[in-house]
Amino acid sequence: MQIRQLEYFVAVSETLNFTRAAEKFFISQTAMTLQIKSLEEELGVRLFDRTNRKVSLTPAGRTFLDDARAILKRTSDAIDRARQADTKFTGTLHLGFVKGYEKTGLSDLLSDFHIQYPNVGLSLTRENVSELYDGILNHSLDIIINIRYSKQDLDDMEQIVVREYPLLAVMPASHPLAHRSSIVRSDLKDYPLVDIKKNDSRYGETTAIIKAFSNAGFLPDVRYVSDDIETSILAVAAGIGYALLPSYVTDHLSMKEKVIAVPIEGEEHQMTIIAAWHKENENPALQRFLKDCLYPAMENERF
Repeated sequence: MQIRQLEYFVAVSETLNFTRAAEKFFISQTAMTLQIKSLEEELGVRLFDRTNRKVSLTPAGRTFLDDARAILKRTSDAIDRARQADTKFTGTLHLGFVKGYEKTGLSDLLSDFHIQYPNVGLSLTRENVSELYDGILNHSLDIIINIRYSKQDLDDMEQIVVREYPLLAVMPASHPLAHRSSIVRSDLKDYPLVDIKKNDSRYGETTAIIKAFSNAGFLPDVRYVSDDIETSILAVAAGIGYALLPSYVTDHLSMKEKVIAVPIEGEEHQMTIIAAWHKENENPALQRFLKDCLYPAMENERF
């Protein structure tokens, strides 16, 4: 079985016409028919039902079509990787991302970059908000995917908005508010909060959070502070309090966590996620990551 035969098979499957498929490859209809017949003989099954009026895929043909496309895709990817490897472009990209963002399409973005630049090493850092911004300023990180609480004090950084996510209240299934389809922040006034650790910093995180609660008429009763999102969810499930988490986390909650995420009215776009890097960063790997991966993914709404 040859790659070219698979390409012929896919072409006939998509056109359901041997003549048009043959024209695509600049061969005769007879040559195309012989190649498909040879493929069928090798597989031991009929791939097409043929009559004078039409061509249609057999059940075996429909099954084989998915596999043929997958083989052709993997072959194309392998060729691309080989060509990229032959360019000898090397280096390292240090990327940081806010805790919880691994639940998004970040892995697909990194996979695309690795396929295009297999000789570039990827160093990944999963951290909280302040540590990531510090990493850009001290040049230990090339680019970060992070929450933006304030547009101020990021003067040394280039930044683009990746996405905005609604904020939800995550609470135990037994919580008095868990049955609601939505709540307002003031509904949380008399209930304890499970918070995520925040360092005092100039990035506006603490100020923005306090302001949001103050606007609702109260300050939260923080009963537990965790280092990460997973621990926060565990504390919520234990009944210690509620947590406020973005939808890129809550969309992936399952029954085993024993918690419920309730939307907060008026805060449809509370969490702004940005990509940021230092204005003076001249790492060629960063520029290729932006040009060949991040920007195209955002334009095609894949990230």
